[in-house]
Amino acid sequence: MVAHNFTIRAVAQESAEILTHIHEQCFPRYWNREAFTDFFVVDGTFSFLVENEFEPVAMLVYRVAFEQADILTLAVLPSWRKKGIAKLLVEKMLDGCKGLGVKKIFLEVEVGNDPAIKLYEDYDFKHISRRKLYYQQLDGSLTDALVMSRKIN
Repeated sequence: MVAHNFTIRAVAQESAEILTHIHEQCFPRYWNREAFTDFFVVDGTFSFLVENEFEPVAMLVYRVAFEQADILTLAVLPSWRKKGIAKLLVEKMLDGCKGLGVKKIFLEVEVGNDPAIKLYEDYDFKHISRRKLYYQQLDGSLTDALVMSRKIN
């Protein structure tokens, strides 16, 4: 078993290029640098970057408004999946939300993304609705998103 030296740090607009690089390797329709830069213009936007010995391997971006948070994206590079990194990010985000007085967290996840759905279910996120034809694929087809939420006590 290989030991990893993961660090998680809060990042913002200055890391937009790194966040874009991770996102484009994880999703067929990725967000560009401008999208990530624009996220941080809005107050209450937070992001965590996971690095292994200074190599960026994963990230999570979320936004808090009043007592509600929305996970905007969570991405782990394909070669780093199944190592518990996404769990580390969700736990870090949950701690951050608790500290900010968040009562409920929402997210959308693509139908068929079973590993992500399982991750969120493991953290007590519940399916609350479905958004038809939400995600556009490279071939132009559209897939549904599950809307999930979780209360924070």
